[in-house]
Amino acid sequence: LGLGGIDLATGERSRFTYNLEDSLPRWNVAGNSLFFSSTREGDRRPRVYLVAANNLIVAETIRLGQDADANPVDDRILFKGCDGTGNRCGLWLMNGDGANATALTDNPADSRPRWSPDGASALFMSDGRDGNWEVYQIHLADGNITRLTDSEGEDGLPIYSASGESVAWVA
Repeated sequence: LGLGGIDLATGERSRFTYNLEDSLPRWNVAGNSLFFSSTREGDRRPRVYLVAANNLIVAETIRLGQDADANPVDDRILFKGCDGTGNRCGLWLMNGDGANATALTDNPADSRPRWSPDGASALFMSDGRDGNWEVYQIHLADGNITRLTDSEGEDGLPIYSASGESVAWVA
């Protein structure tokens, strides 16, 4: 149990972690480390971790939070979290080492952010803005948020296409 991987060129398998709670791995921009979320500390508080992809299986705690996604262009990370006092919960942006954390949204229900391929915007889902799960887009340059779905059913788990010209989600 935990996080593992496979080198598609060689077929070599790797084990990155051994904790059942470790989930949602995302490669960093350099492709040599994984960010992931876990409650492995036993206090039920989710944290964002970083583990190098060199089979040493030593994960570094970056900060409290979850749903981390690494920017495909630079070293920034989007995640769901709160400030150091447990307030101002929503989506946050930080450097890959956990420094310079900045709140992007102030809605605790905003979840599962996913970067656009150009790193200029992100998708996320929320059930705290319009009464049920919908998909939104935030533009990082100005913080403007656009609602992309509007249905009575629940929409979530959004992702951009490789070109960034289309969006898919579960409905």
